[in-house]
Amino acid sequence: MCGIAGIVKKNILNDDFYKRNLKNMTDSIIHRGPDDEGHEYFQNCVLGFRRLAIVDLSKDGHQPMYSSTKNECIVFNGEIYGYRDLKNEISDYPFTSNTDTEVILALYQKYGYDLPRHLNGMFSIAIWDEQQQKLFCARDRFGEKPFYYATGKNGEFIFASEIKAILATGLVDEELNDQAVLHFLRHSYVDSHQSIYKNIKVLPPASQLILKDSKIDVSQYWNLPKEELNISEEDAIEKFKELVQKSVKKQLIADVKVGAFLSGGLDSGTLVALSSKYNSNLTTLGFEYQGEWNEMPEARSISQKYNTNHKEVSLKDEEIPKLLVEVLQNLDEPLADTAILATYAICKEAAKNMTVVITGNAGDELFGGYKWYQKEKEILDKGSLNSQFLTFYKIGSTISEKVGFKNGQDYFLDKIFRAKFPDIVSYQKEKVHNNFTKKETNLLLKSYSEYEHTYNFVLDKTNLNTPMKMDLTNIIPGDYMVKDDRIAMLHSIELRTPFLDKDLVEFCSALPAKYKVNTDQTKIILRKAFGKLLTDNILNKRKQGFGAPVEKWLRIPAMEKLSTNILRNPNSKVFLKLDFQQVQKNLNYNYKHWSLLVLGIWMEEHA
Repeated sequence: MCGIAGIVKKNILNDDFYKRNLKNMTDSIIHRGPDDEGHEYFQNCVLGFRRLAIVDLSKDGHQPMYSSTKNECIVFNGEIYGYRDLKNEISDYPFTSNTDTEVILALYQKYGYDLPRHLNGMFSIAIWDEQQQKLFCARDRFGEKPFYYATGKNGEFIFASEIKAILATGLVDEELNDQAVLHFLRHSYVDSHQSIYKNIKVLPPASQLILKDSKIDVSQYWNLPKEELNISEEDAIEKFKELVQKSVKKQLIADVKVGAFLSGGLDSGTLVALSSKYNSNLTTLGFEYQGEWNEMPEARSISQKYNTNHKEVSLKDEEIPKLLVEVLQNLDEPLADTAILATYAICKEAAKNMTVVITGNAGDELFGGYKWYQKEKEILDKGSLNSQFLTFYKIGSTISEKVGFKNGQDYFLDKIFRAKFPDIVSYQKEKVHNNFTKKETNLLLKSYSEYEHTYNFVLDKTNLNTPMKMDLTNIIPGDYMVKDDRIAMLHSIELRTPFLDKDLVEFCSALPAKYKVNTDQTKIILRKAFGKLLTDNILNKRKQGFGAPVEKWLRIPAMEKLSTNILRNPNSKVFLKLDFQQVQKNLNYNYKHWSLLVLGIWMEEHA
């Protein structure tokens, strides 16, 4: 995995100031690539790179990399899965290396701006076209790899893998984004379409950016399938097995040691079972909590079944406050996901003897693993089976249209009926992944602001796949991928997510929801496809992941001291944005308290 950076400005080559700035940018993200560094300078553009060698460890992987014509120059962060097959399809390109980077350059020459459609993997790309004086940028479909950009004080276009690299130029003001703070309070993470800073933007997942003559054009190149598959359960299971196995095999390819996280749940257990087929000396890593939160007994059962080299990491109570501050000091944006500490600790352990780690992220969103999907299934069932609902709905819709509303049915459902019977979309928006309510957030914030995540697909209130798609395109890129990328990169390791394979995601998102979840069971297709590979205690245990006992943690004496010093001190930086008295009302040793402390610690270090 790597770090990329660059600045575009007319006659930039003639100003040593920008060469020094580019070096400052790449120095600030050395953790993303300690193995190599590179810089290239053009009349109107400078490109910088830090390399973490994963595939083709030779100097042939050095970046920035020129195309065969020397007209295009690329900086690329990520991995393209199956790139060797792509390479075989481009017989007319004079390849000089065995890297996926050079394959991207060849595809760009062949397909131009359609390049991203031909890539399956995690990536963040910037290609400078010297002849056309254009910068072409693209980001992967699910936000696995980051891409930030900003306009500098002198009109420069500045981009980088991390916010800290943009700030290292000194050309962008560090003004906090009120909308991003609002979204953090509501959902505990910064939205995937924004950054915490007002003057720094995010290239959204599945999007590309073209810069020409100082004009920025951003467009989306991919979306989830619109049509649902018409497929039998038997055929669905066979296709599912094929796609999962193919993805795991592709993502195990590396020229360095590969391991796997093992949480004790269905997703990670399945990936370890499949990975062990291709890697006979697999190392697995788990995080051990105390008490009922501990899933390591289940993890050990899988490790024993597949004879993995299993290691476990734990944290003592006295370590937690210090580690929380350390993590938030290094994160460019606040993130209240309680798994940040476990992820940090387990990545630190992984970095001792491996560079790539397989994770089970996105399984819940794709296969229907959350309890709220079952609740939403109940909502759908009540709506379809209750004759009183149907009669009341039709009458209300007719009345609404007669009194002047153009779409009476939607108005009635959204404004009147929902007050008594919520639909699955409103339930997902108001009850899932929510921390502070809208009312509470408005009381907390000193300045009023509004913001809500926008979805690039129709929110069908009659299809249970809708909330799964909402999670896949919202919390996955906004929270889970941010956590995995930033924390893993702090330790110079790469996390890979086989369940986010493009073909697998397209298949699962179009699969009828009845094959994934019902009121009795979650992850139906995963259980039927790979259940025989797992142990009974994993099959019968609810998934927990790397969650944490927040109430217990907040009562640790050193954590109490942090709360006192930051959240009970009216001079703390967090009160530049939040109302002191309202914060005091929410210090109740719960998740709201935790998220306020996270924001407070982060603002002390960054604001």
